[in-house]
Amino acid sequence: MNEFAKRLLDKLPEDGAFAILRPENRRYLTGITSSNGMLLISREKQAFYTDFRYITMANNDIRPGYEVCLLKKSFAATLAEDLPASVKTLYFEDTFLTYREYKAFEDALASRVTLVGDEKILSDLRVVKSSEELDKIRKAQSFTDAAFTHICQFIAENWKSGKLTEQRIATEIDYAMKCAGASNPSFDTIVAAGENGSKPHAVPSDRVIRHGDMITMDFGAMYDGYCADMTRTVAVGGVSEKQKEIYDTVLAAQLNALEKLHAGMKGCEVDALARGVIADKGYGDAFGHSLGHGVGLMIHEAPNFAPRFEGIIPAGAILSVEPGIYLADDCGVRIEDIVMVTDEGCVNLTASPKELMIL
Repeated sequence: MNEFAKRLLDKLPEDGAFAILRPENRRYLTGITSSNGMLLISREKQAFYTDFRYITMANNDIRPGYEVCLLKKSFAATLAEDLPASVKTLYFEDTFLTYREYKAFEDALASRVTLVGDEKILSDLRVVKSSEELDKIRKAQSFTDAAFTHICQFIAENWKSGKLTEQRIATEIDYAMKCAGASNPSFDTIVAAGENGSKPHAVPSDRVIRHGDMITMDFGAMYDGYCADMTRTVAVGGVSEKQKEIYDTVLAAQLNALEKLHAGMKGCEVDALARGVIADKGYGDAFGHSLGHGVGLMIHEAPNFAPRFEGIIPAGAILSVEPGIYLADDCGVRIEDIVMVTDEGCVNLTASPKELMIL
């Protein structure tokens, strides 16, 4: 039996099976990427079903131990035919399956199995990264760091023209990541200048960069399916005392969390390390999102550094650490690294400098 399938089955009851549809979960278990497919894992049968477009690729590249089957019917109808009689409980990804897909499963299978939605079983399985996964994330982050070096020079050379916009910067970042070796960006690149920096997930606009702006850039490269994530805030021309105070507070908050976090802590405890620094400076209400999230095959995955996350952070998990301060219609600052958590602390995978840069 495939070792990845065995890891999943070890989490299920004896009569349990899992029908997996989310592309990232299928990739984790099979090693292949496709826009169409279903993976069935039970003790008697481990099979990957896909359509004609991917069948040759699957036969050539899938990890050993899986049967590859040409999909001829719907996922639900296929399960109704192929699900072993010994299976009495069928798990599915409750955060991914649409209501229409669930109803099809229910109509085809409810008379013979109990349907249980629990994607957390799979997300927990992916939390601790292997050395191979770590290498891919490191590579993705190196492309992200290279793009940051490039974009700082690009902004410095072009902002005084009065024509440089948020959109143009975002396009240049994506181009630089691909030139460095990325397959794609991990997510839609965020560039937010001046007052737009007060919006944590601002969409790049045609706003022109001006003297005194702080520019928050949140971006990440993807390599072989694995994501990187980084945020840096830079200034152009100069900064006010208030802007510098905000920047220094965010940086101090991040450094405090990076210095003190370690495996075995609750996610909420790590979040508090940064949140407390920001609150002590009087900006507690201006930090409204969580401190960080897991990074891997998905840009946001388990676990989390968040005020309500009571889960224990294990060694080998990779998460972002991204405190921020956002003053409505004024400015914003966010600084983000990704780190691998260890028993002793953390290993920072992000190489880009964090001191305030004035371009």
